[in-house]
Formats: sequence, structure tokens, C-alpha cells
Amino acid sequence: MKKIKNKFVLMIFFLCIFRIEAQTVEKLGTTKLVQYRSGRGGSVETPYGIYVDEINQTITWFHEPEAVFCTSSLEKISDDMKISKINTRNAPGVLFAKLNNEFWSIQSSCIFPVKNGIPMWEGIILQNGISFILKKGNGYIVYYVDKNGIPGAVDTEGKIYTNKEAVEYLKQYDSDKYEESLSRAEELGIKDLLENAEVLVWSKRYYSTLDKMEKVLGKSGLILYGLIQYDMQGNAYQIDFDWWGNYKNDWGKLCDEGTEDNSDFVCEDVNGNRIVLLTNLNNYSKILGNKGDYQETRPEYSTSWYVGFGGNIYYYIAGEEYTEVFRIRRTWGDPDFYAMAINGYTDDEYGKYVDEVLPTLSKSALRLLRNTIFALYGVHFNSDDLTTYFDKQVWYTDEGKSFSDIQLPAHRQKLVEIIQKQEKE
Repeated sequence: MKKIKNKFVLMIFFLCIFRIEAQTVEKLGTTKLVQYRSGRGGSVETPYGIYVDEINQTITWFHEPEAVFCTSSLEKISDDMKISKINTRNAPGVLFAKLNNEFWSIQSSCIFPVKNGIPMWEGIILQNGISFILKKGNGYIVYYVDKNGIPGAVDTEGKIYTNKEAVEYLKQYDSDKYEESLSRAEELGIKDLLENAEVLVWSKRYYSTLDKMEKVLGKSGLILYGLIQYDMQGNAYQIDFDWWGNYKNDWGKLCDEGTEDNSDFVCEDVNGNRIVLLTNLNNYSKILGNKGDYQETRPEYSTSWYVGFGGNIYYYIAGEEYTEVFRIRRTWGDPDFYAMAINGYTDDEYGKYVDEVLPTLSKSALRLLRNTIFALYGVHFNSDDLTTYFDKQVWYTDEGKSFSDIQLPAHRQKLVEIIQKQEKE
């Protein structure tokens, strides 16, 4: 992927320094069960792809040559993993979406839908990864744009949608949100294009290729011509991984190519503003190395990253001896209730963030946040407003549970108690 040269990066760094201090990169652990292996004989390097079940707090890799999914608890990354063999091998991808209990492989330029356990091997060509996922019947529909920014979609029944069909479903799915999208498109001067299904706008976010988004928004906070991942608010994310240190190339010549490289994480809001910039990811990785390290031999590694619906970031760096796993919990932009429900309350920097957010919320917002925690577990709501709201959330499934059926983990139970205390004030 090509990195965009941005002469204003340093200035933006200082403008955003107060936000950078609020971000915490957490190293969750290492495992020797998952190790980097280069592709041989036409095979792909391994591991590849990442999926995170935020509700149950697990992380999954796909590992060759055994063709297995390796799943570990996020709370304790270790060699004690659940190993799941698969009958039909999907294509390699940077990440996976788990839809109807099937793993869809996603790359920056292609998605491989799966129906009844069988991958669509030819895949669907797209640009910069997928845009967002919505519910459709008992399944889901995945939206994306092509190299010209034209919208498209594919659902879990295997139907591939034309641009007009894709936009038409948005009108049916949530007419109020579609009207909001039209208003946003009018602000951006592309309302006619949305009405003609030539662009994709959902809520406040204009989804397109990187160049087209920069042209319409007048700016860009992104850094790569490659994969873009989005949260439900429409914030856009990218990570560029690189190693630090000198190495000898295949001809034995000493090179200094790696001496000034580092790994960067950025988040761009719906207006194209860069609201997060982290340039210190290498500080947390023994495999990639950081400033001051000298690595005579270029490290062999693979990486992948995953953005949760609420904006939590998860990534791994797989080396030849072990794999490192990291997390960045969402503390930027407008508070996201799904992310807060996932993260619960912990006695650390994230807990301080929650302590700052809760007093700013209205009673109705506190009620919604509290119920979001239980919605993670499929509780059935009797209130019409809550039912209407959660039925539209792609991560929610009404499992008919009552509140008494749910035993919350300690960090989420603590958040419920703190919210209830705030509601009484």
C-alpha cells in the first residue's frame, strides 16, 4: 500500500497532542501457538486475518497450513486456545466479518462472501474494504464502493446488489436515517448523485475512495491508499505497520532503510479531520522494535488489525517465535455507547475516561447506555423506544432473555452500577 506524503503531519501532531495523551495502547499478551510463516510454493503467509468477538471477548486468527481458526480469550492471551478446523477454506484476507456464524474474508480490494459454508471464490471487487453492515431479514447486507466510488452491496443469501438496489434498500431499512443522509449529501454538494445512486452516504459519512473523499470533504486525515475500516459513527481508521532497525539485504549490503520508520495509527472523522494520530506503536512491540533498537536482520512478521463497531482497535504482530496482541480502547470523538458497554468500567485510564463522560450525559442517554450493556446479551425490551432503537443495531439480536437471565461480567456490572448512581443524582 502506498503511503501518502503529508507535509502537515507534524503540525497536526502538535494540534492533537492532548488527544494523543488520552490514547492507551495495551499489550494484552503473547502466544507461541500462533507464529509467522512465510508463504511457500504459492501458498500465503500465515497467520492471516483477524476477527474479534467483542461481546465474548475473544480474538480469532486463521492459521495455515493446518487450515484452522485459533481463538483465544482477550483477557488472557495464551497458548491455551480453541482450535476449529474448517471443511472449506476461504481466501486470505486482512480481517474477517462473522455473519450468520460464517467467516467472510475481507481485503482492501475484495470481499469473499460465504453462503452455507461455501466461499464465493471469485470474490467481489471493491475499493478500500467494506463500508458498513446492516441487518437484512434473518441475515445481513454488506455495503462497499468500487474503484469509481459507485455503491454496491452483497447479502448473506448471496445476492449481489446493483448500485440502485443498494441505495433503495437504505431507504427501506431506515427512512429517517436516509433523510439524514440526503441532508448530509446536500451539504457536500452531492445530493443529486446520492438520489441517482452514484455515491454512498449513510448518516453523516460519505463513503468513497480515498481520493474522492478528500476532494469532496476538502481534506483528508488518512495516510494510505489501502484498507479503510469504519466504526458505526462513520469515523475512518487506518494503521500502517513498519519495523525499526537496520538490516542486511539479500546481497549482504548494509542498509539503513528501516532506521526512521515507525508504525502509525490514524482516525478521521466524517468531516475529514484527523482526530487521532499515534506514531508510537513500535514502542509496545518487541517484534517490530523501536527507536534505539538495532536489528541487523529484517524481522519476518505479519500483521492485521480490526475495528469494532464502536471504534475499539485490536491488532496483532506475528513474529517467527510468537505473536503479540494489542488493543486501543475508544476514547476519542463523541462517546460511543456500544464501545462503552463493551469496555465496561476498569480501574485504569479508561475508567478515568468513563468518569469524565458520564456526568455530561442526560438522563435519557444514561438510560440508553445502561440498556446497551444488557442488549449485548440479547435481552428482550418491552419499551417501544428501546425496541425500535436496538432492532436497528447490527450487533443486536433479540434472544428473548429477561434482565434476570443475564449474569454480567464484573467490568460491565460495575459500569451498570455507576450509571445507576449517576441516574439518581
